[in-house]
Amino acid sequence: MKIIIITVLMTLNILAGEIIEMLPYKHHEFSPILKQHFQIPFTLKKEAKVTVEIYTPDNTLIRTLQSRSLKEGEQSVVWDGKDSHGTIVPNEAYNIMVIAQSTDQKEVIDPRMSGGEIIKNLQTKLTKQGSIVYHLSAPSRVLVRAGIENGPMLRVISNWIPKNSGKVLQRWNMRDVDNMVDISHLKFSVSVTAFALPKYTIITTNNKKLNYFEYFTQNGFTCPTIDQEEQLLIRDDKGISKHFYSCRIQDRDPRVNLEIPNAPKKEVPILQNGKQTLIKVTMHPEDEAIFEKAKYEVSFFIDFKFSSEEELGYMPISWNFNPNALKKGEHVLSVNISTFQGQVGVRSLKFLVE
Repeated sequence: MKIIIITVLMTLNILAGEIIEMLPYKHHEFSPILKQHFQIPFTLKKEAKVTVEIYTPDNTLIRTLQSRSLKEGEQSVVWDGKDSHGTIVPNEAYNIMVIAQSTDQKEVIDPRMSGGEIIKNLQTKLTKQGSIVYHLSAPSRVLVRAGIENGPMLRVISNWIPKNSGKVLQRWNMRDVDNMVDISHLKFSVSVTAFALPKYTIITTNNKKLNYFEYFTQNGFTCPTIDQEEQLLIRDDKGISKHFYSCRIQDRDPRVNLEIPNAPKKEVPILQNGKQTLIKVTMHPEDEAIFEKAKYEVSFFIDFKFSSEEELGYMPISWNFNPNALKKGEHVLSVNISTFQGQVGVRSLKFLVE
């Protein structure tokens, strides 16, 4: 039997072989939690059986859909958004591999290593209401951050979340991650970064019962290892994001905790002018387990201005802070934990100086 394997690496909208021709999706996203179904369309050039394999973004096979023998012409295989155990999958971008088999021939279409191209010309704008508007030329994974110019990052708004192509409206209340500060009153900036998802990716939405980290750990999935020499950084003169090759549960900004353990236990900690105070920075246990071997650059900011830095640090971090240069009254302490892979954890808290 003749076997043809077609790996999608080019920027193609339609992929054709001798048996099967993939057709573009009408939409790239659906909500299985709302009992919606997703059609994977194609045209058969001869009678064949079609198998569609569904993979997580970390390349774990979670469902195999098999058709009966289908006639020549436009056909489709339908996915209900469930894995092989009947679990509705969490919100993410899922990849496919398609196998078409006729009586004498077999074709495999594998688009999983396509994508990764850095999306340019995002046309990012900020509305008067604070929403962020940008445009994606292809379904993409998006990172949106907000911070103070020449100061700390204060919020991760979209942490490499899959988004459909077209105009995207990212709602944001213009406040920091701790909902303490109205950033609109400060000199702030918003950054939007994106890279293309693989061709024929399927984005699931609206599942509030299960997130991808829980799904990954509950099923005992493992992160793929892709050697650096196998990681293309340029394809067809287009830059490929290094984040494209990362495991999704690892390539996210860690959650950070910030506290003043020795301050009086009040709603707003009170510090004494001229008295050294211990500041303690920890990471959420789930994220600490992921980043346990990572080194960090930890930066502290007072009232959004740089104050101190600790390089090559590990969790937890302690900082001896003396507020003797601060006026009496309310102030804001912020911390940024930056990994060498580009993740940044952020946290802020208010304190009083007497």
